[in-house]
Amino acid sequence: MKEENWIRNTNKVQLWLEEEDRGAQGEAITISISLGNNCGDDTMRSTYWTAIRSIGSSFDDFPLARIGRESSLPLEVQTAVDSVKAKVKSAFAGIGEDDLILTVILPHGRTGGAYADMDALSSHFADKAGTAMVKAYKDGRWDGSMNGNVPAMTPPAVKTSEGGQEEE
Repeated sequence: MKEENWIRNTNKVQLWLEEEDRGAQGEAITISISLGNNCGDDTMRSTYWTAIRSIGSSFDDFPLARIGRESSLPLEVQTAVDSVKAKVKSAFAGIGEDDLILTVILPHGRTGGAYADMDALSSHFADKAGTAMVKAYKDGRWDGSMNGNVPAMTPPAVKTSEGGQEEE
């Protein structure tokens, strides 16, 4: 496995490991990541990656169990997006007052219903944060840089009542 792919994939897994204690399996994944980081060989990284995927496959929320298109963002930008999404999810999950929040914070009006639990609500807001960051990057309002844990991005221009955008 090429080093760039290793870094991209293991960054996602490390963020996932930080979300909650994964027990002995999490420790095995952490050790495999450490071994892969230090091996310096594409073939050995592939071997460690196979072990990580195999161990992680027993978890429903393992980040690389999904099939889909790889991100077109540069590695450092995607890493920043993933990191912020994990922090936003954790922040919303830890708000407390679950019953109150789930009663009054509802999905978009056309969706209807309510969030199933705080995990669903926190995932929604994490995805919303990620989408905002990717859009800011594509619009040229963010270059991927961070001020600590906060993306150094410019908000979109305010729309006028005529539907256009105000000049800054």
